[in-house]
Amino acid sequence: MTRLLIAVLAAMLLPAPTVAQMDFLYDEVLSTRFGDIHAVGSDYQFTLWHNQTQLPLPENARWWVQWVGEPAQGDIDWVVAAHHHGGNSCGGGYYILRVSASAVVPSREISDCDGRLMDIRFGEDWIEVDRLDRDIEVALTTIRWQGDAYSETDHYAPREAPAGPGDDVTRWIGEHAYSILQDASERARFGTAMQVWEMQDLAIRLSVGNSVAQAGDWVVGTGCMPHACGLEMGAIGMRISDGAVAAIIRSHGEAERAFGLASDPAFRAAVAEGF
Repeated sequence: MTRLLIAVLAAMLLPAPTVAQMDFLYDEVLSTRFGDIHAVGSDYQFTLWHNQTQLPLPENARWWVQWVGEPAQGDIDWVVAAHHHGGNSCGGGYYILRVSASAVVPSREISDCDGRLMDIRFGEDWIEVDRLDRDIEVALTTIRWQGDAYSETDHYAPREAPAGPGDDVTRWIGEHAYSILQDASERARFGTAMQVWEMQDLAIRLSVGNSVAQAGDWVVGTGCMPHACGLEMGAIGMRISDGAVAAIIRSHGEAERAFGLASDPAFRAAVAEGF
């Protein structure tokens, strides 16, 4: 039940990407060539251990061991472990563990608020992990760890022509509204009415929300910022017949920001129902 809750919350906060995603485990113990990495505790008061030694990692959280990689050569196994505080938002994180016969060395924390992990590559003394990013222009961020060198490299999505009407609009029905602005062709479409930084503001306010739905000639999604629903709200829409755009950003204590055809009565009616 706990695993299901975390999966649902993750899907709600960060939408499914268009690239393939790794299937991570949610186990309390996984074995390496140099012993077990395992979680000890109950509820959300867990610690993470290597055999009989507690690791110097956060304690007030729920731990899972999610992945083990054993290179064909070398004296290091790689482990990914994750923890979460149990609330209905991001705020946990991942750790890469470099496991050898002599020691277990944790990486710095990879916050789950930055984006979910997507792919892992590794060798006998190095590992690379791809994750999504909150910046809507960043397609992936690659974390590389080798020896004492730890780096994060952002890969920016190439520019695309603006998306069009019809199927280019209806393809988003049933998807998470946040996903729209992760698409380069949609950023080009909305770029006719908004600046990139305004799209970023909108995307943050679509992080938590329902699926995109059709309302007459409009496809509309609404949402809010994590921890600020009712205070920081967003709405996004595209007209099926011609691909026209509409968007609204609402911030508590500030004037509403409206873009494109945000005054269209049909769009407004769909937004009112969503909000």
